[in-house]
Amino acid sequence: MTVESIKIIAAIMGIIGSGILAYRVTGILSALSLVAGCHEVNIQQLMPNHQGNIHHLGNSTAHVEAAQKKGLLITGFVFFILAFALQLVALVMANA
Repeated sequence: MTVESIKIIAAIMGIIGSGILAYRVTGILSALSLVAGCHEVNIQQLMPNHQGNIHHLGNSTAHVEAAQKKGLLITGFVFFILAFALQLVALVMANA
């Protein structure tokens, strides 16, 4: 295997790892924004000048717990570690 092909594989693994982590972070942020929105609605309904129906929004933390899957996190970091290792191998091969 040549140095150039190792560098290309390392770059591809880095792209895959960053894509996986970006997807995971997007899921966590959407769950957290949902929980923050529910919390804000609950606080607004407790204000003395609130008029209208009161809605109790419960179990919103279940969305955050569902977004905390560690499989994608581990997979993304494994791709990053493999990309780093391949870059290191390519560097050693180029300087040998």
